[in-house]
Amino acid sequence: MANKLAKLYEKQHSSSDSTSVMGALLAKKSAAVSGFKKGELVEGTITKLTRGEILVNLNGKAEAVVLEKDRQFLNNILATLKEGDKVTVSILNPESDMGNSVVSLRRFMEGKAWTVLDELVKSQDQVEVAVLDVTKGGYLVRLPNGMSGFLPFSHVAPTGTNQPAIGKTINVFVLDLKKEDKRIIVSQKQLLSDDEFADVKKQFKPDQKLKATVAAVTSFGVFFVLPFTTKKKEEKMVEGLVHSSQVSWERGTDFSAAFQPGEQVDVVITGFDDEAKRVELSIKRLSEDPFAQLVKKYPVDAKVKGEVSRTSGGNVYVKLEEDVEGMIKKEKIPPTTTYEVGQTITVLVSDIDTRHRTINLSPVLLEKPMGYR
Repeated sequence: MANKLAKLYEKQHSSSDSTSVMGALLAKKSAAVSGFKKGELVEGTITKLTRGEILVNLNGKAEAVVLEKDRQFLNNILATLKEGDKVTVSILNPESDMGNSVVSLRRFMEGKAWTVLDELVKSQDQVEVAVLDVTKGGYLVRLPNGMSGFLPFSHVAPTGTNQPAIGKTINVFVLDLKKEDKRIIVSQKQLLSDDEFADVKKQFKPDQKLKATVAAVTSFGVFFVLPFTTKKKEEKMVEGLVHSSQVSWERGTDFSAAFQPGEQVDVVITGFDDEAKRVELSIKRLSEDPFAQLVKKYPVDAKVKGEVSRTSGGNVYVKLEEDVEGMIKKEKIPPTTTYEVGQTITVLVSDIDTRHRTINLSPVLLEKPMGYR
């Protein structure tokens, strides 16, 4: 009986060890066949390139299948590569159920795309993009390689048939790349070289008055384009900007609806932005500052009458005439004195704050109350 149990034990463990060894051998064989690890980058050659199947020979060791379900990206692969091209693939699965390695070309294609974009920034050759959407700051576009780009409103062409619209294709220049953020900035305006901007500064001078074409209206100013001639006798455009502070002498002016793209506007040159290769412009400097006239009309110590228009933060605002308001600061108001909106009062011009464009007033007092400052 003991001998039978011993033989049975030996048989069971012999079978178990055999299975374990076989599994190890199969695993070893699988690793030997593929020789690759998940996530590994491997060089190879494209041996088949069709919409239904893309095969890559991995250094003569194995035939790999490219897995790509994104139709746009697949179209880009088919348009960019050909059979016989050398590529670098990422291993997704060292060996599938079919015995092939499954790989991806995404990292390789992205690297190739950034290289092409770098060349486009340098060459300033035009590229056709599709307009996908419009945002607060500009347009989202898709480049031929399937990557997304951004066209700011300030870089939209002011006139012509190349105007962006959702669903439309337009020609742009690649302006700037931010690879760490995967951000591509494009422009319908060609980036000027240092020599070309030097030609701009020779043709235009500070204080020069001229007409400029509105390109775009933004929250921080109005962009214009100005034609100029390069040293090589080429006709080009340079960008100009009227900052919001240079649109009007009046603070808080809403200029968003006052300018239309393509409109001709009188401007004056105030300087040059060498870094942005842009001409700095002004509209308000074409006219005299109306506040300067008020300073003459309301000299310090002048006694004037006005109507209380509003109160805010303890300060009292007095309407001196249409669109002209003065302010009595709260520390100038006696503790026992109160003012009501619509009340007519007599005040003294205490000083003129040219920086904040404010006429400061003081109440006219028959006697100086205790504690008055």
